Amino acid sequence: MDAVDSGTDSENLLSDTVIAGLRNLGSVLSPSLTKTLIANSLKLTLHPDAIIAPVPEIYATNAASAKQSEYGVVTLYAVATKHGWDSLHLRQQLESLNLHATAIEELTRVYEDNRKDLVLRQLQLGHNYPHITDVQWRIACDVKSSTSDSSTGVPNFYINLGNYRQSSGERETIVEFMCNAEELQSLINRLKEIERHCHQVAIT
Repeated sequence: MDAVDSGTDSENLLSDTVIAGLRNLGSVLSPSLTKTLIANSLKLTLHPDAIIAPVPEIYATNAASAKQSEYGVVTLYAVATKHGWDSLHLRQQLESLNLHATAIEELTRVYEDNRKDLVLRQLQLGHNYPHITDVQWRIACDVKSSTSDSSTGVPNFYINLGNYRQSSGERETIVEFMCNAEELQSLINRLKEIERHCHQVAIT
């Protein structure tokens, strides 16, 4: 069995949502926007604890596709790093998914240039699930100003999940993400489903 067919096939490791997000790159999203989104996704992967300034142009035209693609890139690099893919193997996997040529080239180049840092980040994460005990949030809304007439007027929620270190009491961020009101409500509903299920299991 050769290395490419060693049980780490991308179609088995990546969900349909991730694959669809990757296929948006270079097609639904323009080649130039694709490069910007991949660069931003890399920053989110390597520096999840940092407050990274948003890149409005990524979400200006097709926010849903952009968010799906961003999720796809972060997941792809996590999977590739976890399974020890080199850039050649990554390229072969991307080609098997029939991605746009621009996306394949940029995803492979960025992975090759930053593979060492991605591996180090993977080692820092370890194999344990993060323990989340605290939630912080804020609302941001794009409004009209004296210099701009364009505004969506839609509020976005910035959610920060973290915990407090037992040794120092210092708060650390586990993950930070942005969503709109509809997405936030969907997340809350899913969490309530989990709570109900856990309660049912506990009493049976």
